Amino acid sequence: MKTKQLVVLALSLSFASAFAQSEEQVLNSDPINVDGYLAEERPVTDGELEQIRNELKKQKVGTTLNKTKAKDLGKLTNQTEKLLDSQDEYIDSKIESSIAIKEFNKKFEENQKKLNCIMEESNAAECEPYKSKYSKNRKKEELVQEIKVSQAAPVVSTAEVAPMPSGNPFETIKLLPFAGGTTYSGETESLEASLSAGLKLESNLNNRFSVGLGLNYAQLKTEDFANSYYGNQAWTGGYYNNYGQQGREMQFNTMGLELYGKFFITQGERFRPYLGAGLGINRSELKYSENNPYSYSNAQFGDESYKSTYFSGNVSIGSEIMITRSFGLNIEAQYATGLGSSLSSEDAKNPANSPDQARLRELGDEIINANALSIFVGAVVMF
Repeated sequence: MKTKQLVVLALSLSFASAFAQSEEQVLNSDPINVDGYLAEERPVTDGELEQIRNELKKQKVGTTLNKTKAKDLGKLTNQTEKLLDSQDEYIDSKIESSIAIKEFNKKFEENQKKLNCIMEESNAAECEPYKSKYSKNRKKEELVQEIKVSQAAPVVSTAEVAPMPSGNPFETIKLLPFAGGTTYSGETESLEASLSAGLKLESNLNNRFSVGLGLNYAQLKTEDFANSYYGNQAWTGGYYNNYGQQGREMQFNTMGLELYGKFFITQGERFRPYLGAGLGINRSELKYSENNPYSYSNAQFGDESYKSTYFSGNVSIGSEIMITRSFGLNIEAQYATGLGSSLSSEDAKNPANSPDQARLRELGDEIINANALSIFVGAVVMF
C-alpha cells in the first residue's frame, strides 16, 4: 500500500516538474505571429511623449493649411474685384437695354393704338387726332406702310445706291466737262488752237438715244505771215520796225452754243461707244495783239478787230467709260465746220484805209469755214 502511494507521489512530482518547465519555456519564448514567424519587438513608448508628438504634427499641418488658405483667399479677392467690375458693366448695359425696351414698347403701343384708331374708325376721343390727320379715302396699304416705317428702327447704309435706268425719257442727267486740242485746216492756213474746252449737259430719250446742250470755247494765236506788205521796201522802215520783223501777232477766240444728239451703239454698263451730231451757233473775234497806232500815207494801223456770228455743224464718235455707276471718262473725236457765210460781222475799222483790217476779215472768214478736227477727253458725272 505504501509502495503504491510512493509510486503515485513520484509520478505526480515528475508531471509537476515537466509542466513547470513547459510553462517557463512558453513565457520566455519569442512571440509568434499568425503565420508562424517571429514578430518584431514592439518599441516601448511613453504616452505623454506620443501626445506631444501628435500635437506638433497638428500644428505643422495647421500652419501649412493656413498659408494655403491665405494665398487662395488673395487670389479669390482679385477675382472677386474683377467680377464686381464686370458686374457693374453688365448692370449698366442691362439698365440701358431695359430703358430702350421700354421706349420701344411705348412707341409700339402708341403706333398700335394709332393703327387701330385709323383702321377701325373708332369714335373714341383719343382717336380724334389721328382721324383728323388721315381721311377715309387713303389707301390702307399706304397707312400700313407708314406705320411699319415708323415702327422700324432707322438703318444707316454707307453703300452707294446707284440708279438703274429704266429707259424713261429724261431719267438720267449727265454733266460732261471736256478739254482737248483742235486743228483748223483752211484753204491757205493751218492753225492749231492753244486752248479748246467746254461743258455739256445731257439727258436720255431712251436706252439708245440722248440729247444735250453744250457750251464750247477755243483760242489760238498766229503770226500774220501772209500780210501783203511783207517784203515791200516802202513799209520796211516803219511797219516792221513798229510791229516786229515777224509780223503782227493775231489772236482768235470763239465761243459757241450747240444742240446735239447721240446714238449709243451698245448698252454696256462700263463701255458705251456712240455716234453723235450737232448744230451750233458761234461768236468769234479776231484781232491783233500788237495794236500800237501807226500810219503811212493814207493807211492807218492799230486797234483793228473783226467779229462774226455764224452757224456750225459737227459729227463725232466716242465712248463713255464708266468707272462707277455715277462717274466715268469720255473720249471723243469731232469734226466741225462753219455752215455758209457769217450771219453778221463787225469791222472795227474801215478796210478801205486800213489794210490790216481787210487781212483780219479775210483770215477770220477762212477760220470759221475751215475743217476743225478735235480730240476731247472729259468726265461723265451722272445724277
